[in-house]
Amino acid sequence: MNATRKPFLRGLLKDEGGQMLPVMAALLIGFIGTAALSIDLGRAFVDYRELQASTDAAALAAAQSLPNTSATTAAATYSSESGDLNAENNLTNVTMATGYPKLECLTTLTNLGIGCTSPANANAVQVRQQMTVKLYFAPIFGAKTLTISATSTAAMRGSSPTPYNVAMILDATLSQTSQDDNCGATEMQCELNGVQILLKELDPCAQSLTTCTITNGNSANSVDRVAIFSFPGVSVGTADIDTDCTTGIPSPTSQNHYSHSNSFGNYSMLPAATTPWSGVPTAVPYSFPSSTATSYSPASSPSTTPTYQITPFYSDYRTSDTASSLNTSSLLVTAAGGKSGCGGMLPPNYDGNYGTYYAGVIYAAQAALTAEQAAYPGSQNVIIIMSDGDSNAPQSANGITIMPSPATSNGSYPSWVNECKQAVTAAQYATGKGTRVYSVAYGSETSGCTTDTSPTTTPCATMTNMASAPQYFYSDYLQSGSGSTCTSADNPNDTSIAQIFANIATDFTVARLIPNGTT
Repeated sequence: MNATRKPFLRGLLKDEGGQMLPVMAALLIGFIGTAALSIDLGRAFVDYRELQASTDAAALAAAQSLPNTSATTAAATYSSESGDLNAENNLTNVTMATGYPKLECLTTLTNLGIGCTSPANANAVQVRQQMTVKLYFAPIFGAKTLTISATSTAAMRGSSPTPYNVAMILDATLSQTSQDDNCGATEMQCELNGVQILLKELDPCAQSLTTCTITNGNSANSVDRVAIFSFPGVSVGTADIDTDCTTGIPSPTSQNHYSHSNSFGNYSMLPAATTPWSGVPTAVPYSFPSSTATSYSPASSPSTTPTYQITPFYSDYRTSDTASSLNTSSLLVTAAGGKSGCGGMLPPNYDGNYGTYYAGVIYAAQAALTAEQAAYPGSQNVIIIMSDGDSNAPQSANGITIMPSPATSNGSYPSWVNECKQAVTAAQYATGKGTRVYSVAYGSETSGCTTDTSPTTTPCATMTNMASAPQYFYSDYLQSGSGSTCTSADNPNDTSIAQIFANIATDFTVARLIPNGTT
């Protein structure tokens, strides 16, 4: 029996006859199924990536619009829904998911100094889009469509900044020698401390460089450039005293400049014949740059020519983007009081006769910014002006002409009438030129602006209205002795110079994507 089976089994093994069609038919079904899976899912993945990209764009556009409530509109505008800016032919049936875009106030961001301010009261936006993808091969297996969705969350700030040209306008009137116990120094020094905080946060040169190559105060591949302007103006022949650190700082006490109080502050109004302080630039009558100028370069001769500009635009304030300390070789840093042994800028006027006038210095700063932006295309111009908002320069005082010709009494620039209104007009002009104007009210009162009689206004309103938008207005109303109640509705928690300038620096960054699960 065994002998009979063996030849039979050997025959079966050697027999190559038969049909493979049934086998191939079975395999073909598997091949088609694999093709269906690959082609349909591959196409769905491509659609998903495009949908995710447009969702990212919508979230970033919305976050950049914060804290305005128009953020939700921006998200819709940059979505892939039909008729919107990211609509594409192969992205059909796209809709915004119910409940989105969603404005959020994330604790993680507030801890980084990115607050939730009005009117949106949010610091991030989450967007979710969804669409139905038509399948071409998968219907063989019963699946005709596939629903995909993409979610993206963006913080309103935190990404690499746009290059900035920053004009710092500092109040250098005599009242700034008063002590601010809330800050722990004189008001002038508190201002300068704020400038130092800003300089530590800006980018002097490209982030990829380990060291900035500095020539004549500017870095190669510079990113953010900063200049200091102040008022009242000083003579061009003495302006560099604020930056050279070669002359001793005067002692107001020894010169008896604090003998009594008056309407300008806690110091005496000395007669015009009194010898000015040594060691500080010489104050000069207010000057009136053209309101439409495209550059600002006062002539160096004669040396008595008035100027509002203390330093040109410099980017040497740190030796690299990662350096944590300021570059003490920088004239800008010296003027800002950041060099050991140097007091930095001081009020140039020893008697308080000049008072406060903003319009001239704002037009000067805007003209200089226009020229700087032309030299660095693609950069963003910024003005940061810090004062109490009480513009009150007289036509003349104690035999000194404070507001010379062409100033008049007609109330329009330049004029010693409606000075606060002129300040707002000048700042709004700068805003109209694309400059972002930040105003920092420093002890602003609810009464003052005595030159403005028709209509009347207040120092607080002046500082508020100088800002390009409500979110760019800050107020240190806790300044000692001011009794100020001038608060910022959009930045109510920023009540010290240090906080304010740290948050302005953060505001210089732009929207960035963050993980969807951020809380």
